[in-house]
Amino acid sequence: LSNEGFVIKCKAAVAWEPNKPLVIEEIEVAPPQANEVRIKVRVVHNKAHTYTYAHVLLCF
Repeated sequence: LSNEGFVIKCKAAVAWEPNKPLVIEEIEVAPPQANEVRIKVRVVHNKAHTYTYAHVLLCF
């Protein structure tokens, strides 16, 4: 991947407090450390279907 080894910016649903709505925020994600993975998840929606799929980069 072109962003391998770099900090990336992405949108995330963040829970700041229990029992409160999630907040969509832009966050920075550091490269994976030992025994960690970075997972890219996309949700695609059209009138008939909603698809969720992930691209997984394993770094050991």
